[in-house]
Amino acid sequence: MASSERPIAPSEAQAAIADAESARTRLASSLRLPSYFYSSIGAAIAVQIGTGATGVADQETGGMLMLAGGALVFVLVAAVQLARFRRINGAWLGGLASQVLLGTAGLASITYVAAFALATWAALAGAGWLTPIAAVAGGAAYAWAGRRWWHSYQGAPAEHSRGEQTVVLVAAAVLALVFLAALVALR
Repeated sequence: MASSERPIAPSEAQAAIADAESARTRLASSLRLPSYFYSSIGAAIAVQIGTGATGVADQETGGMLMLAGGALVFVLVAAVQLARFRRINGAWLGGLASQVLLGTAGLASITYVAAFALATWAALAGAGWLTPIAAVAGGAAYAWAGRRWWHSYQGAPAEHSRGEQTVVLVAAAVLALVFLAALVALR
C-alpha cells in the first residue's frame, strides 16, 4: 500500500512546531490558580512540618497520631486545590501537582528539608517554642518556591514543564537520610 500523502517539507514542519510552541505558551499564560492557593498550601505544609516534627520527637501514640493528622491535612488541602484548579481551567497540569504541591521543584525540596530538620531538632532538643516558628517559616518558603516555579512555568512552559532536577532530589533525599540517621544515633 502506497500513501497518497506527500512528505512534509522541512519548512512546513518548522512552521507547525513554531505554531505548537506558540499555542503552548498562550495556554500556559492563560491558566489561573484558585484563590488562596499559595496561602493554603503554605499553611498545610506548616501544619505538616510542625506535627511531623512533634511526632518524630514524641514517638508514642499521641505523637504518631499528630504526625498522621498533619500529613492528612496536607493531602486534603492539596486534593482540594487540584480539584479547584481543574474546575477553573478545565485541565490538569502535572507539573503543578509534582513540582508545587509535592515539592519536587528544587527550591521547594530544599526549603522543606531544612525547615523539617530545624523543627525536628527543636522538638528533640527541648526547644519546642522554635518548632512552630520553623514550621511557619518552612510553609512560607515552600509557598514562595511554588509561586516562583509557577511564574517560571507561565513564562517558558517548555523549559519548566519537564521533570524534577534529579541532582536536587538526590541531594534532598541524602540530607533527609543523614538527618534521620543522626536522630536515631542521638536517641
